[in-house]
Amino acid sequence: MTAGQDAGQDAAAFDARADAWDRWRAAPWNRLRFRLVAHTLARSAGVAAGRPLRVLDVGGGDGGDALPLADLGHHVTVLDHSAALLARAERAAADAGLTGRVRAVLGDLAEAASLGPVFDLVLCHNVLHYRDDPARSVAAVARAARPNGAVSLLSPNPAMDVLSRAVRLADPDAALAMLDAPTLRSETFGREMRRVEADDAARVLGAAGCVVTHRFGIRCVSDLVADDGLKHDPAFAERLERLELALCDREPYLRTARFWHLVARRVR
Repeated sequence: MTAGQDAGQDAAAFDARADAWDRWRAAPWNRLRFRLVAHTLARSAGVAAGRPLRVLDVGGGDGGDALPLADLGHHVTVLDHSAALLARAERAAADAGLTGRVRAVLGDLAEAASLGPVFDLVLCHNVLHYRDDPARSVAAVARAARPNGAVSLLSPNPAMDVLSRAVRLADPDAALAMLDAPTLRSETFGREMRRVEADDAARVLGAAGCVVTHRFGIRCVSDLVADDGLKHDPAFAERLERLELALCDREPYLRTARFWHLVARRVR
């Protein structure tokens, strides 16, 4: 949350922009983001192993990451403080026949620890940059995981903030101004976001008793392609996705992707 904003005000702000989130989700590059995360979770968190897992999606909103896991047979709890977004998750689960495997809980991230430590996998995606204290938030998320359970964090990568302005927007002045800026404004939710580095998140995970086992980059090159019309072309989108899948765990490409994605194991 931003300074001086209580949990109720923060939730109301997200409720008010739920339609903007729907539009964000509909863009082909953002649909790609969810497919790529499904791929990286399958590779790193055991979600494709055939054993039903207990999953907590902290700040899971409309269930974009959670519902594909429920569709694989896992039991998913979506925790979010936005009633509007949670209602979307419940409707989507009902439409997909997944109601029995999806539970929606209205509450703040700080309540995550009180739900555990029983979960095999805890997700916290696209959340940390909206929090006043990312370190405290990571600790709360980690405490919801069972011993030897997995924790998955995903957040916008500050490196791409700079690169996309310089390359995609052809605006070197804006790129230079962004280089050391501590925040940027979310167009979707109309509020400031902290710029959280993956290495800082990894250190906080370590302090919370977790060991990072995997690091991925989500959308390593898509955000540098200036022609959005191409991304709406199914043939081009398919070729771009093949490239993204090949790059998501490769150095140095994962270091500058639109999102960093860390998967860790709770060891204490």
